[in-house]
Amino acid sequence: MDLARPYFSVVGDSISTFQAYSPVGAEHYAPDLADATGVASVEDTWWMQVIRTLGGVYLSNISISGNTICTEGKMGGFPPRRLRQLTAEGKTPDHILLYAGLNDVMFYIPPAVFQAEYLQLLTNLKQIYPKAQVHCGTLILGEIPGTVNSLRGIIQRAEPYNAIIRQAVAETGYHLVDLAALRGRYHALDAFHPNRDGMAQLAQLWLRAMK
Repeated sequence: MDLARPYFSVVGDSISTFQAYSPVGAEHYAPDLADATGVASVEDTWWMQVIRTLGGVYLSNISISGNTICTEGKMGGFPPRRLRQLTAEGKTPDHILLYAGLNDVMFYIPPAVFQAEYLQLLTNLKQIYPKAQVHCGTLILGEIPGTVNSLRGIIQRAEPYNAIIRQAVAETGYHLVDLAALRGRYHALDAFHPNRDGMAQLAQLWLRAMK
């Protein structure tokens, strides 16, 4: 591992998974699914493209398909025991890319519950990794190329959750990656999961919002 470059870890849901990088059985993307998704390699993922562009070194990824921020979700959120898995090979992350919450929106997790648990997640990260910079993405949706794909209702439903993310980031002093403010979209398989082009588009949106 390169000690001269910053280490990056990833916290998210299915959009941020890849086989052999995210926990076993938790992945949505894998080489043998490339014909369907277009995402053949970890280098195609949005998060690895962000890490490479920023000159970082990948450290770990605890993204789980279907996971929510909140423990009310079926995957149990991101408790401290899971967050400690962001440490790898005795190294702790310098930067953490946090992009999760769409499943909370889709599972109708009450915003008040989301607010409490998102803030608790950031508090836990600060306690476990006090020197890490956490970059928190607001939530956006994709679009299926060549179709009329109206997601206005879901986008509107996500707005209170994005307001909560903004507030929690302000309270903790972390870094807001306000993707929603850019009003960007990405090419997707089902309006949520990026295809290969969508991964590149999402990575560019992240990089723009991180500036």
